[in-house]
Amino acid sequence: MTWIRKHAAMCAAGIAFLAAIAAPYLTSIDPDSRVYRSGILTAILFLATIPVVNHILVKQRKKALLYGLFYALIFSFFLSIGSELTFYGAFLSGTGSMIRRLMIPLMMTPFLGTLFSQLLTWEVPEKKGQRLSWPLCSLLIGGVYILYYLAYYPGIVNYDFFSELAQYVNGPYFGAHPVFHTLMTGYLFTLGERLSGSYVLGATLYCAVQIIGMAVIYGYVCSFVSKRVPTLASLLVLAFFALHPIHGFMSVSTIKDALFTACLVFLVIELWELQEDPAAFLSHPAKMVRMAVTCLFMALFRHNAVFAYAFAVIAVVAVCRRRKAILYCAAVLVLCIATPRVISVCVSAWKTPRSEAMSVPCQQLIRTAVYADMPEEEREALGTWWSGAIDRYRPYSADPAKGGNFDYQRYEADPGAFWRMYLEYGRRYPKIYLEAFLLNCAGIWNPDDLSHAHAMDTEGWDFVYTKTEILFPAEIGTLTQTPILKRTHQFLQGIAHASRHEKYPFVSLLFRPSVYVYALLLLTFRLRMAKKGKQRLVLLPIWGIILSYVFSACILIRYAYAFMACVPVALVLAVCGDHTKQQ
Repeated sequence: MTWIRKHAAMCAAGIAFLAAIAAPYLTSIDPDSRVYRSGILTAILFLATIPVVNHILVKQRKKALLYGLFYALIFSFFLSIGSELTFYGAFLSGTGSMIRRLMIPLMMTPFLGTLFSQLLTWEVPEKKGQRLSWPLCSLLIGGVYILYYLAYYPGIVNYDFFSELAQYVNGPYFGAHPVFHTLMTGYLFTLGERLSGSYVLGATLYCAVQIIGMAVIYGYVCSFVSKRVPTLASLLVLAFFALHPIHGFMSVSTIKDALFTACLVFLVIELWELQEDPAAFLSHPAKMVRMAVTCLFMALFRHNAVFAYAFAVIAVVAVCRRRKAILYCAAVLVLCIATPRVISVCVSAWKTPRSEAMSVPCQQLIRTAVYADMPEEEREALGTWWSGAIDRYRPYSADPAKGGNFDYQRYEADPGAFWRMYLEYGRRYPKIYLEAFLLNCAGIWNPDDLSHAHAMDTEGWDFVYTKTEILFPAEIGTLTQTPILKRTHQFLQGIAHASRHEKYPFVSLLFRPSVYVYALLLLTFRLRMAKKGKQRLVLLPIWGIILSYVFSACILIRYAYAFMACVPVALVLAVCGDHTKQQ
Protein backbone atom coordinates (compact mmCIF):
# COMPACT_ATOMS: atom_id res chain seq x y z
CA MET A 1 0.00 0.00 0.00
CA THR A 2 2.91 2.33 0.76
CA TRP A 3 4.38 1.74 -2.71
CA ILE A 4 1.00 2.49 -4.35
CA ARG A 5 0.69 5.77 -2.47
CA LYS A 6 4.22 6.74 -3.36
CA HIS A 7 3.59 6.10 -7.05
CA ALA A 8 -0.10 7.02 -7.05
CA ALA A 9 0.07 9.19 -10.17
CA MET A 10 1.65 6.41 -12.24
CA CYS A 11 -0.82 3.85 -10.87
CA ALA A 12 -3.75 6.16 -11.61
CA ALA A 13 -2.63 6.59 -15.22
CA GLY A 14 -2.27 2.81 -15.64
CA ILE A 15 -5.66 2.17 -14.06
CA ALA A 16 -7.35 4.69 -16.36
CA PHE A 17 -5.60 3.17 -19.41
CA LEU A 18 -6.77 -0.35 -18.56
CA ALA A 19 -10.32 0.92 -17.99
CA ALA A 20 -10.34 2.64 -21.39
CA ILE A 21 -9.37 -0.63 -23.09
CA ALA A 22 -12.00 -2.63 -21.17
CA ALA A 23 -14.85 -0.13 -21.52
CA PRO A 24 -16.03 -1.15 -25.04
CA TYR A 25 -16.76 -4.66 -23.77
CA LEU A 26 -18.89 -3.44 -20.87
CA THR A 27 -21.65 -1.75 -22.86
CA SER A 28 -24.63 -3.14 -24.73
CA ILE A 29 -23.54 -1.80 -28.12
CA ASP A 30 -20.97 -2.94 -30.68
CA PRO A 31 -17.61 -3.20 -28.86
CA ASP A 32 -15.85 -2.30 -32.14
CA SER A 33 -17.68 1.03 -32.34
CA ARG A 34 -15.43 3.99 -33.25
CA VAL A 35 -16.91 5.85 -30.28
CA TYR A 36 -14.56 3.78 -28.13
CA ARG A 37 -11.81 2.80 -30.51
CA SER A 38 -10.93 6.24 -31.86
CA GLY A 39 -13.31 8.67 -30.20
CA ILE A 40 -11.70 11.73 -28.62
CA LEU A 41 -14.41 12.06 -25.97
CA THR A 42 -13.54 8.65 -24.48
CA ALA A 43 -9.90 9.62 -24.16
CA ILE A 44 -10.80 12.95 -22.54
CA LEU A 45 -13.15 11.33 -20.03
CA PHE A 46 -10.62 8.77 -18.86
CA LEU A 47 -7.79 11.31 -18.74
CA ALA A 48 -9.99 13.49 -16.55
CA THR A 49 -10.38 10.67 -14.04
CA ILE A 50 -6.64 10.31 -13.42
CA PRO A 51 -6.50 13.10 -10.78
CA VAL A 52 -9.54 11.63 -9.04
CA VAL A 53 -8.08 8.13 -8.91
CA ASN A 54 -4.74 9.55 -7.81
CA HIS A 55 -6.38 11.41 -4.91
CA ILE A 56 -8.24 8.29 -3.78
CA LEU A 57 -5.12 6.12 -3.88
CA VAL A 58 -3.26 8.63 -1.72
CA LYS A 59 -5.98 9.26 0.86
CA GLN A 60 -8.13 6.13 1.02
CA ARG A 61 -7.78 3.45 3.68
CA LYS A 62 -6.53 0.02 2.64
CA LYS A 63 -9.62 -1.74 3.98
CA ALA A 64 -11.98 0.49 1.99
CA LEU A 65 -9.95 -0.07 -1.19
CA LEU A 66 -10.08 -3.84 -0.74
CA TYR A 67 -13.85 -3.81 -0.22
CA GLY A 68 -14.24 -1.47 -3.17
CA LEU A 69 -12.16 -3.74 -5.41
CA PHE A 70 -14.15 -6.82 -4.44
CA TYR A 71 -17.45 -5.05 -5.08
CA ALA A 72 -16.12 -3.69 -8.39
CA LEU A 73 -15.06 -7.18 -9.48
CA ILE A 74 -18.61 -8.47 -8.98
CA PHE A 75 -20.11 -5.42 -10.67
CA SER A 76 -17.82 -5.43 -13.70
CA PHE A 77 -18.06 -9.21 -14.14
CA PHE A 78 -21.85 -9.10 -14.45
CA LEU A 79 -21.67 -5.93 -16.52
CA SER A 80 -19.41 -7.78 -18.96
CA ILE A 81 -21.65 -10.85 -19.08
CA GLY A 82 -24.72 -8.66 -19.52
CA SER A 83 -23.10 -6.73 -22.36
CA GLU A 84 -22.28 -9.93 -24.22
CA LEU A 85 -25.72 -11.48 -23.80
CA THR A 86 -27.51 -8.24 -24.70
CA PHE A 87 -25.54 -7.46 -27.86
CA TYR A 88 -25.04 -10.99 -29.21
CA GLY A 89 -28.06 -12.70 -27.63
CA ALA A 90 -25.84 -15.57 -26.46
CA PHE A 91 -22.39 -16.33 -25.09
CA LEU A 92 -19.66 -16.27 -27.70
CA SER A 93 -17.87 -19.58 -28.01
CA GLY A 94 -14.15 -20.17 -28.22
CA THR A 95 -11.12 -19.84 -26.00
CA GLY A 96 -10.57 -16.20 -26.95
CA SER A 97 -14.06 -15.28 -25.83
CA MET A 98 -13.57 -17.04 -22.49
CA ILE A 99 -10.25 -15.27 -21.87
CA ARG A 100 -11.81 -11.90 -22.72
CA ARG A 101 -14.77 -12.63 -20.46
CA LEU A 102 -12.36 -13.13 -17.55
CA MET A 103 -9.84 -10.42 -18.37
CA ILE A 104 -12.17 -7.49 -19.03
CA PRO A 105 -13.63 -7.42 -15.49
CA LEU A 106 -10.11 -7.69 -14.05
CA MET A 107 -8.97 -4.74 -16.15
CA MET A 108 -11.92 -2.58 -15.11
CA THR A 109 -11.89 -3.54 -11.42
CA PRO A 110 -9.03 -1.25 -10.27
CA PHE A 111 -10.73 1.79 -11.80
CA LEU A 112 -14.22 1.06 -10.45
CA GLY A 113 -12.83 -0.21 -7.15
CA THR A 114 -11.18 3.09 -6.31
CA LEU A 115 -14.37 4.98 -7.12
CA PHE A 116 -16.61 2.61 -5.17
CA SER A 117 -14.29 2.83 -2.16
CA GLN A 118 -15.34 6.45 -1.83
CA LEU A 119 -19.00 5.45 -1.64
CA LEU A 120 -18.15 2.85 0.97
CA THR A 121 -16.64 5.48 3.24
CA TRP A 122 -18.78 8.52 2.43
CA GLU A 123 -20.15 10.02 5.62
CA VAL A 124 -22.99 12.46 6.30
CA PRO A 125 -22.66 15.00 9.12
CA GLU A 126 -24.14 13.64 12.33
CA LYS A 127 -27.07 15.95 12.89
CA LYS A 128 -30.76 15.59 13.44
CA GLY A 129 -33.19 17.09 10.96
CA GLN A 130 -36.64 18.55 11.17
CA ARG A 131 -39.23 15.91 12.00
CA LEU A 132 -41.83 15.47 9.27
CA SER A 133 -45.47 15.15 10.23
CA TRP A 134 -46.94 11.71 9.54
CA PRO A 135 -50.42 13.03 8.57
CA LEU A 136 -48.97 15.76 6.33
CA CYS A 137 -46.65 13.32 4.56
CA SER A 138 -49.54 10.91 4.04
CA LEU A 139 -51.78 13.67 2.68
CA LEU A 140 -49.09 14.85 0.28
CA ILE A 141 -48.33 11.35 -0.99
CA GLY A 142 -52.02 10.44 -1.21
CA GLY A 143 -52.76 13.68 -3.07
CA VAL A 144 -50.19 12.83 -5.73
CA TYR A 145 -51.59 9.32 -6.09
CA ILE A 146 -55.07 10.77 -6.61
CA LEU A 147 -53.68 12.58 -9.66
CA TYR A 148 -52.79 9.19 -11.10
CA TYR A 149 -56.33 8.01 -10.39
CA LEU A 150 -57.74 11.01 -12.27
CA ALA A 151 -55.27 10.49 -15.12
CA TYR A 152 -56.30 6.83 -15.44
CA TYR A 153 -59.87 7.09 -14.21
CA PRO A 154 -61.21 4.82 -12.80
CA GLY A 155 -57.88 3.00 -12.41
CA ILE A 156 -55.49 0.56 -14.05
CA VAL A 157 -57.25 -2.80 -14.27
CA ASN A 158 -55.18 -5.62 -15.74
CA TYR A 159 -52.58 -8.31 -15.04
CA ASP A 160 -54.18 -11.04 -12.85
CA PHE A 161 -57.41 -9.11 -12.27
CA PHE A 162 -59.17 -10.81 -15.18
CA SER A 163 -58.77 -14.21 -13.56
CA GLU A 164 -59.32 -13.06 -9.98
CA LEU A 165 -62.67 -11.35 -10.59
CA ALA A 166 -63.88 -14.30 -12.66
CA GLN A 167 -63.00 -16.59 -9.75
CA TYR A 168 -64.88 -14.42 -7.25
CA VAL A 169 -67.99 -14.18 -9.42
CA ASN A 170 -68.16 -17.66 -10.92
CA GLY A 171 -65.62 -19.77 -9.02
CA PRO A 172 -63.75 -21.95 -8.39
CA TYR A 173 -60.86 -20.26 -6.61
CA PHE A 174 -57.39 -20.93 -7.99
CA GLY A 175 -54.46 -21.18 -5.60
CA ALA A 176 -52.00 -19.63 -8.08
CA HIS A 177 -53.27 -16.24 -6.89
CA PRO A 178 -53.44 -15.41 -3.16
CA VAL A 179 -57.05 -16.10 -2.23
CA PHE A 180 -57.19 -13.17 0.20
CA HIS A 181 -56.36 -10.71 -2.58
CA THR A 182 -58.91 -12.38 -4.86
CA LEU A 183 -61.57 -12.02 -2.15
CA MET A 184 -60.64 -8.38 -1.48
CA THR A 185 -60.63 -7.49 -5.16
CA GLY A 186 -63.86 -9.32 -5.91
CA TYR A 187 -65.68 -7.88 -2.89
CA LEU A 188 -64.75 -4.25 -3.62
CA PHE A 189 -65.59 -4.46 -7.32
CA THR A 190 -68.89 -6.28 -6.84
CA LEU A 191 -69.83 -4.00 -3.93
CA GLY A 192 -69.40 -1.00 -6.20
CA GLU A 193 -71.43 -2.72 -8.91
CA ARG A 194 -74.27 -3.51 -6.50
CA LEU A 195 -74.35 0.04 -5.13
CA SER A 196 -74.21 1.88 -8.45
CA GLY A 197 -74.96 -0.65 -11.15
CA SER A 198 -71.50 -0.05 -12.61
CA TYR A 199 -68.05 -1.46 -11.98
CA VAL A 200 -66.68 2.09 -12.09
CA LEU A 201 -67.51 2.54 -8.41
CA GLY A 202 -65.94 -0.83 -7.68
CA ALA A 203 -62.69 0.26 -9.32
CA THR A 204 -62.88 3.51 -7.37
CA LEU A 205 -63.31 1.67 -4.07
CA TYR A 206 -60.34 -0.55 -4.83
CA CYS A 207 -58.16 2.45 -5.71
CA ALA A 208 -59.32 4.26 -2.57
CA VAL A 209 -58.33 1.36 -0.31
CA GLN A 210 -54.96 1.03 -2.01
CA ILE A 211 -54.17 4.75 -2.14
CA ILE A 212 -55.11 5.25 1.51
CA GLY A 213 -53.17 2.18 2.63
CA MET A 214 -50.02 3.08 0.71
CA ALA A 215 -50.16 6.77 1.63
CA VAL A 216 -50.61 6.05 5.35
CA ILE A 217 -47.73 3.56 5.41
CA TYR A 218 -45.34 5.62 3.29
CA GLY A 219 -46.23 8.75 5.25
CA TYR A 220 -45.33 6.97 8.47
CA VAL A 221 -42.08 5.73 6.93
CA CYS A 222 -41.12 9.31 5.98
CA SER A 223 -41.89 10.51 9.52
CA PHE A 224 -39.90 7.61 11.00
CA VAL A 225 -36.89 8.36 8.80
CA SER A 226 -37.03 12.10 9.52
CA LYS A 227 -36.38 11.47 13.22
CA ARG A 228 -33.05 9.86 12.38
CA VAL A 229 -31.56 11.72 9.41
CA PRO A 230 -30.87 15.29 8.27
CA THR A 231 -33.79 17.21 6.79
CA LEU A 232 -32.57 17.01 3.19
CA ALA A 233 -32.29 13.21 3.39
CA SER A 234 -35.82 12.83 4.78
CA LEU A 235 -37.18 15.17 2.10
CA LEU A 236 -35.52 13.00 -0.55
CA VAL A 237 -37.33 9.95 0.85
CA LEU A 238 -40.61 11.88 0.80
CA ALA A 239 -39.95 12.97 -2.78
CA PHE A 240 -39.15 9.38 -3.76
CA PHE A 241 -42.50 8.05 -2.50
CA ALA A 242 -44.50 11.00 -3.81
CA LEU A 243 -42.87 11.74 -7.16
CA HIS A 244 -41.36 8.51 -8.51
CA PRO A 245 -43.98 7.37 -11.07
CA ILE A 246 -43.72 3.73 -10.08
CA HIS A 247 -45.58 4.42 -6.81
CA GLY A 248 -48.36 6.30 -8.54
CA PHE A 249 -48.83 3.60 -11.17
CA MET A 250 -48.95 0.86 -8.55
CA SER A 251 -51.33 2.80 -6.27
CA VAL A 252 -54.14 2.70 -8.86
CA SER A 253 -53.37 -0.72 -10.35
CA THR A 254 -55.24 -3.91 -9.47
CA ILE A 255 -52.14 -5.87 -8.56
CA LYS A 256 -51.24 -7.57 -5.33
CA ASP A 257 -47.72 -6.15 -5.44
CA ALA A 258 -48.78 -2.65 -4.35
CA LEU A 259 -49.99 -3.28 -0.80
CA PHE A 260 -47.50 -6.12 -0.43
CA THR A 261 -44.67 -3.71 -1.13
CA ALA A 262 -46.02 -1.14 1.32
CA CYS A 263 -46.03 -3.84 4.01
CA LEU A 264 -42.48 -4.86 3.12
CA VAL A 265 -41.24 -1.26 3.45
CA PHE A 266 -43.02 -1.04 6.81
CA LEU A 267 -41.35 -4.29 7.90
CA VAL A 268 -37.93 -2.84 7.07
CA ILE A 269 -38.41 0.16 9.38
CA GLU A 270 -39.83 -2.12 12.08
CA LEU A 271 -36.64 -4.18 11.92
CA TRP A 272 -34.57 -1.00 11.96
CA GLU A 273 -36.33 0.12 15.14
CA LEU A 274 -35.81 -3.35 16.60
CA GLN A 275 -32.04 -3.31 16.03
CA GLU A 276 -31.83 0.10 17.71
CA ASP A 277 -33.22 -1.31 20.97
CA PRO A 278 -33.98 -5.07 21.01
CA ALA A 279 -35.00 -5.05 24.68
CA ALA A 280 -37.61 -2.35 24.09
CA PHE A 281 -39.16 -4.41 21.29
CA LEU A 282 -39.53 -7.56 23.42
CA SER A 283 -41.01 -5.58 26.28
CA HIS A 284 -43.52 -3.78 24.06
CA PRO A 285 -46.44 -6.11 23.11
CA ALA A 286 -47.91 -3.58 20.69
CA LYS A 287 -44.72 -3.53 18.60
CA MET A 288 -44.57 -7.32 18.56
CA VAL A 289 -48.19 -7.56 17.42
CA ARG A 290 -47.62 -4.85 14.80
CA MET A 291 -44.73 -6.77 13.23
CA ALA A 292 -46.70 -10.02 13.28
CA VAL A 293 -49.64 -8.33 11.53
CA THR A 294 -47.28 -6.82 8.95
CA CYS A 295 -45.86 -10.25 8.15
CA LEU A 296 -49.36 -11.74 8.01
CA PHE A 297 -50.61 -9.21 5.46
CA MET A 298 -47.53 -9.82 3.35
CA ALA A 299 -48.30 -13.55 3.41
CA LEU A 300 -51.89 -12.83 2.37
CA PHE A 301 -50.89 -10.69 -0.62
CA ARG A 302 -48.10 -12.73 -2.23
CA HIS A 303 -46.97 -16.36 -2.09
CA ASN A 304 -43.29 -15.41 -2.24
CA ALA A 305 -43.73 -13.31 0.92
CA VAL A 306 -42.30 -16.32 2.74
CA PHE A 307 -38.88 -15.19 1.51
CA ALA A 308 -39.41 -11.90 3.34
CA TYR A 309 -41.02 -12.86 6.63
CA ALA A 310 -38.88 -16.01 7.04
CA PHE A 311 -35.73 -13.90 6.71
CA ALA A 312 -37.30 -11.29 8.98
CA VAL A 313 -37.78 -13.75 11.84
CA ILE A 314 -34.18 -14.90 11.37
CA ALA A 315 -33.15 -11.27 11.81
CA VAL A 316 -35.28 -10.91 14.94
CA VAL A 317 -33.76 -14.01 16.54
CA ALA A 318 -30.22 -12.98 15.58
CA VAL A 319 -30.65 -9.45 16.95
CA CYS A 320 -32.51 -10.31 20.17
CA ARG A 321 -30.85 -13.65 21.01
CA ARG A 322 -33.43 -14.53 23.64
CA ARG A 323 -35.78 -17.45 24.16
CA LYS A 324 -38.77 -15.10 24.06
CA ALA A 325 -37.73 -13.95 20.58
CA ILE A 326 -37.49 -17.55 19.35
CA LEU A 327 -40.98 -18.38 20.62
CA TYR A 328 -42.36 -15.17 19.16
CA CYS A 329 -40.82 -15.85 15.75
CA ALA A 330 -42.11 -19.43 15.75
CA ALA A 331 -45.61 -18.10 16.41
CA VAL A 332 -45.26 -15.56 13.57
CA LEU A 333 -44.20 -18.29 11.15
CA VAL A 334 -47.15 -20.48 12.10
CA LEU A 335 -49.52 -17.53 11.73
CA CYS A 336 -48.20 -16.53 8.31
CA ILE A 337 -48.11 -20.06 6.90
CA ALA A 338 -51.39 -21.31 8.35
CA THR A 339 -53.70 -18.34 7.76
CA PRO A 340 -53.52 -18.29 3.92
CA ARG A 341 -54.01 -22.06 3.88
CA VAL A 342 -57.04 -21.85 6.16
CA ILE A 343 -58.59 -19.24 3.89
CA SER A 344 -57.90 -21.43 0.85
CA VAL A 345 -59.55 -24.42 2.53
CA CYS A 346 -62.57 -22.36 3.52
CA VAL A 347 -63.28 -21.41 -0.10
CA SER A 348 -62.21 -24.80 -1.52
CA ALA A 349 -59.46 -23.25 -3.62
CA TRP A 350 -57.65 -25.45 -6.10
CA LYS A 351 -54.05 -26.11 -5.17
CA THR A 352 -51.33 -24.22 -7.00
CA PRO A 353 -50.11 -26.46 -9.85
CA ARG A 354 -46.48 -27.47 -9.73
CA SER A 355 -45.99 -25.89 -13.14
CA GLU A 356 -46.07 -22.49 -11.42
CA ALA A 357 -42.67 -23.31 -9.92
CA MET A 358 -41.19 -24.53 -13.22
CA SER A 359 -40.33 -21.20 -14.80
CA VAL A 360 -36.61 -21.86 -15.11
CA PRO A 361 -36.76 -25.50 -16.34
CA CYS A 362 -39.42 -24.68 -18.95
CA GLN A 363 -37.48 -21.63 -20.10
CA GLN A 364 -34.29 -23.64 -20.47
CA LEU A 365 -35.96 -26.42 -22.43
CA ILE A 366 -37.84 -24.18 -24.81
CA ARG A 367 -34.67 -22.17 -25.51
CA THR A 368 -32.93 -25.47 -26.21
CA ALA A 369 -35.65 -26.32 -28.72
CA VAL A 370 -35.09 -22.97 -30.45
CA TYR A 371 -31.29 -22.60 -30.33
CA ALA A 372 -29.75 -26.08 -30.04
CA ASP A 373 -28.13 -27.77 -33.00
CA MET A 374 -30.24 -30.95 -33.14
CA PRO A 375 -32.08 -33.02 -35.77
CA GLU A 376 -35.39 -31.50 -36.83
CA GLU A 377 -37.40 -34.53 -35.75
CA GLU A 378 -35.88 -34.30 -32.29
CA ARG A 379 -36.70 -30.60 -32.15
CA GLU A 380 -40.30 -31.34 -33.09
CA ALA A 381 -40.54 -34.04 -30.42
CA LEU A 382 -39.24 -31.61 -27.80
CA GLY A 383 -41.65 -28.96 -29.06
CA THR A 384 -44.66 -31.20 -28.47
CA TRP A 385 -44.41 -30.33 -24.76
CA TRP A 386 -45.51 -26.82 -25.86
CA SER A 387 -47.97 -27.84 -28.58
CA GLY A 388 -45.35 -26.95 -31.16
CA ALA A 389 -45.46 -23.28 -30.11
CA ILE A 390 -41.73 -22.94 -29.43
CA ASP A 391 -41.76 -19.75 -31.51
CA ARG A 392 -43.24 -18.06 -28.43
CA TYR A 393 -39.90 -18.24 -26.65
CA ARG A 394 -39.11 -14.88 -25.02
CA PRO A 395 -35.60 -14.52 -23.53
CA TYR A 396 -36.77 -12.19 -20.75
CA SER A 397 -39.97 -13.95 -19.71
CA ALA A 398 -40.76 -17.60 -18.95
CA ASP A 399 -44.53 -17.02 -18.96
CA PRO A 400 -44.97 -18.23 -22.57
CA ALA A 401 -42.82 -21.28 -21.76
CA LYS A 402 -44.79 -22.41 -18.72
CA GLY A 403 -48.12 -20.82 -19.64
CA GLY A 404 -51.06 -22.00 -21.69
CA ASN A 405 -48.99 -23.93 -24.25
CA PHE A 406 -47.19 -26.19 -21.77
CA ASP A 407 -48.73 -29.69 -21.65
CA TYR A 408 -49.31 -29.80 -17.92
CA GLN A 409 -51.56 -32.90 -18.12
CA ARG A 410 -48.76 -34.80 -19.81
CA TYR A 411 -46.40 -33.65 -17.08
CA GLU A 412 -48.79 -34.75 -14.33
CA ALA A 413 -49.18 -38.16 -15.94
CA ASP A 414 -45.41 -38.82 -15.86
CA PRO A 415 -43.29 -36.12 -14.12
CA GLY A 416 -40.28 -38.44 -14.25
CA ALA A 417 -40.24 -38.40 -18.04
CA PHE A 418 -40.07 -34.61 -18.02
CA TRP A 419 -37.23 -34.42 -15.52
CA ARG A 420 -35.22 -37.14 -17.25
CA MET A 421 -35.55 -35.16 -20.46
CA TYR A 422 -34.60 -31.99 -18.62
CA LEU A 423 -31.43 -33.49 -17.16
CA GLU A 424 -30.43 -35.08 -20.46
CA TYR A 425 -30.69 -31.83 -22.43
CA GLY A 426 -28.92 -30.01 -19.59
CA ARG A 427 -26.01 -32.42 -19.95
CA ARG A 428 -25.90 -31.86 -23.70
CA TYR A 429 -26.47 -28.11 -23.78
CA PRO A 430 -25.24 -26.53 -20.51
CA LYS A 431 -24.36 -23.27 -22.28
CA ILE A 432 -27.93 -22.81 -23.52
CA TYR A 433 -29.33 -23.62 -20.07
CA LEU A 434 -27.08 -21.00 -18.47
CA GLU A 435 -28.05 -18.40 -21.10
CA ALA A 436 -31.74 -19.10 -20.56
CA PHE A 437 -31.43 -18.70 -16.79
CA LEU A 438 -29.36 -15.51 -16.92
CA LEU A 439 -31.50 -13.79 -19.56
CA ASN A 440 -34.69 -14.63 -17.70
CA CYS A 441 -33.54 -12.84 -14.53
CA ALA A 442 -31.30 -10.22 -16.20
CA GLY A 443 -33.27 -7.42 -14.56
CA ILE A 444 -31.66 -8.36 -11.24
CA TRP A 445 -28.00 -9.07 -12.05
CA ASN A 446 -27.20 -7.01 -15.17
CA PRO A 447 -26.40 -3.39 -14.19
CA ASP A 448 -27.18 -2.18 -17.74
CA ASP A 449 -30.33 -4.25 -18.22
CA LEU A 450 -33.45 -2.86 -19.88
CA SER A 451 -35.53 -6.03 -19.99
CA HIS A 452 -37.90 -4.62 -17.35
CA ALA A 453 -39.09 -2.24 -20.08
CA HIS A 454 -39.68 -4.89 -22.74
CA ALA A 455 -39.95 -8.27 -21.05
CA MET A 456 -42.53 -9.51 -23.56
CA ASP A 457 -41.06 -7.94 -26.70
CA THR A 458 -42.63 -8.73 -30.09
CA GLU A 459 -46.02 -9.47 -28.53
CA GLY A 460 -47.24 -5.91 -28.35
CA TRP A 461 -45.09 -5.10 -25.33
CA ASP A 462 -42.19 -3.28 -26.96
CA PHE A 463 -40.61 -1.02 -24.36
CA VAL A 464 -43.61 -1.14 -22.03
CA TYR A 465 -42.46 -0.10 -18.57
CA THR A 466 -45.78 -1.08 -17.03
CA LYS A 467 -49.26 -1.95 -18.29
CA THR A 468 -51.86 0.77 -17.84
CA GLU A 469 -54.87 -0.29 -19.91
CA ILE A 470 -58.08 -1.90 -18.66
CA LEU A 471 -58.60 -5.62 -19.33
CA PHE A 472 -62.03 -6.56 -18.02
CA PRO A 473 -63.72 -9.99 -18.33
CA ALA A 474 -66.40 -9.49 -20.97
CA GLU A 475 -68.61 -12.25 -19.56
CA ILE A 476 -68.91 -10.29 -16.29
CA GLY A 477 -69.29 -6.72 -17.51
CA THR A 478 -67.52 -3.76 -19.04
CA LEU A 479 -65.23 -1.07 -17.71
CA THR A 480 -63.69 1.71 -19.79
CA GLN A 481 -60.78 3.95 -18.90
CA THR A 482 -61.75 7.60 -19.35
CA PRO A 483 -58.90 9.92 -18.30
CA ILE A 484 -60.00 13.11 -16.57
CA LEU A 485 -56.55 14.73 -16.49
CA LYS A 486 -55.76 14.13 -20.14
CA ARG A 487 -52.42 15.95 -20.33
CA THR A 488 -51.20 14.17 -17.22
CA HIS A 489 -52.33 10.90 -18.80
CA GLN A 490 -50.32 11.65 -21.96
CA PHE A 491 -47.22 12.54 -19.96
CA LEU A 492 -47.43 9.36 -17.86
CA GLN A 493 -48.03 7.22 -20.94
CA GLY A 494 -44.68 8.42 -22.22
CA ILE A 495 -43.14 6.76 -19.17
CA ALA A 496 -45.35 3.70 -19.02
CA HIS A 497 -45.48 2.79 -22.70
CA ALA A 498 -42.56 4.52 -24.42
CA SER A 499 -39.98 4.41 -21.61
CA ARG A 500 -39.03 8.01 -22.36
CA HIS A 501 -37.21 8.25 -19.07
CA GLU A 502 -34.48 6.10 -20.63
CA LYS A 503 -33.40 9.10 -22.71
CA TYR A 504 -32.15 11.04 -19.71
CA PRO A 505 -28.82 10.16 -18.01
CA PHE A 506 -29.03 9.39 -14.29
CA VAL A 507 -32.82 9.85 -14.27
CA SER A 508 -33.15 6.63 -16.25
CA LEU A 509 -31.28 4.74 -13.51
CA LEU A 510 -34.06 5.49 -11.00
CA PHE A 511 -36.39 3.33 -13.10
CA ARG A 512 -34.04 0.36 -13.40
CA PRO A 513 -34.43 -2.61 -10.97
CA SER A 514 -30.81 -3.75 -11.23
CA VAL A 515 -29.57 -0.37 -9.99
CA TYR A 516 -31.43 -0.90 -6.72
CA VAL A 517 -29.98 -4.39 -6.38
CA TYR A 518 -26.42 -3.09 -6.72
CA ALA A 519 -27.18 -0.19 -4.37
CA LEU A 520 -28.32 -2.76 -1.80
CA LEU A 521 -25.19 -4.82 -2.39
CA LEU A 522 -23.01 -1.74 -1.92
CA LEU A 523 -24.86 -0.95 1.32
CA THR A 524 -24.34 -4.53 2.51
CA PHE A 525 -20.60 -4.21 1.84
CA ARG A 526 -20.50 -0.86 3.62
CA LEU A 527 -22.18 -2.24 6.73
CA ARG A 528 -19.94 -5.31 6.67
CA MET A 529 -16.85 -3.13 6.45
CA ALA A 530 -18.09 -0.96 9.33
CA LYS A 531 -18.94 -4.09 11.39
CA LYS A 532 -22.57 -3.07 11.82
CA GLY A 533 -24.02 -6.55 11.91
CA LYS A 534 -27.40 -5.63 13.34
CA GLN A 535 -28.07 -3.16 10.56
CA ARG A 536 -27.07 -5.75 7.97
CA LEU A 537 -29.70 -8.09 9.38
CA VAL A 538 -32.37 -5.50 8.57
CA LEU A 539 -31.58 -6.03 4.88
CA LEU A 540 -32.35 -9.77 4.98
CA PRO A 541 -36.04 -9.56 3.93
CA ILE A 542 -35.10 -7.38 0.95
CA TRP A 543 -32.46 -9.88 -0.14
CA GLY A 544 -34.99 -12.66 0.38
CA ILE A 545 -37.45 -11.08 -2.05
CA ILE A 546 -34.70 -10.48 -4.60
CA LEU A 547 -33.66 -14.14 -4.29
CA SER A 548 -37.24 -15.29 -4.91
CA TYR A 549 -37.35 -13.36 -8.19
CA VAL A 550 -34.11 -14.85 -9.47
CA PHE A 551 -36.13 -18.03 -10.12
CA SER A 552 -39.39 -16.36 -11.11
CA ALA A 553 -41.04 -16.13 -14.53
CA CYS A 554 -39.61 -12.69 -15.33
CA ILE A 555 -38.51 -9.38 -13.84
CA LEU A 556 -41.47 -7.17 -14.64
CA ILE A 557 -41.42 -3.78 -12.96
CA ARG A 558 -44.40 -4.77 -10.80
CA TYR A 559 -42.30 -7.55 -9.25
CA ALA A 560 -39.21 -5.39 -8.84
CA TYR A 561 -41.34 -2.75 -7.13
CA ALA A 562 -41.01 -4.63 -3.83
CA PHE A 563 -37.26 -4.14 -3.48
CA MET A 564 -37.12 -0.85 -5.39
CA ALA A 565 -39.33 0.76 -2.73
CA CYS A 566 -37.27 -0.63 0.18
CA VAL A 567 -33.70 0.09 -0.88
CA PRO A 568 -33.79 3.93 -0.73
CA VAL A 569 -35.25 3.79 2.79
CA ALA A 570 -32.59 1.38 4.03
CA LEU A 571 -29.87 3.34 2.25
CA VAL A 572 -30.84 6.67 3.83
CA LEU A 573 -31.22 5.18 7.31
CA ALA A 574 -27.85 3.44 7.18
CA VAL A 575 -25.81 6.20 5.55
CA CYS A 576 -27.48 9.30 7.00
CA GLY A 577 -28.94 7.90 10.22
CA ASP A 578 -28.27 8.95 13.79
CA HIS A 579 -24.96 7.23 14.56
CA THR A 580 -25.59 7.32 18.31
CA LYS A 581 -28.13 4.53 17.95
CA GLN A 582 -25.96 2.11 15.98
CA GLN A 583 -24.78 -1.17 17.44
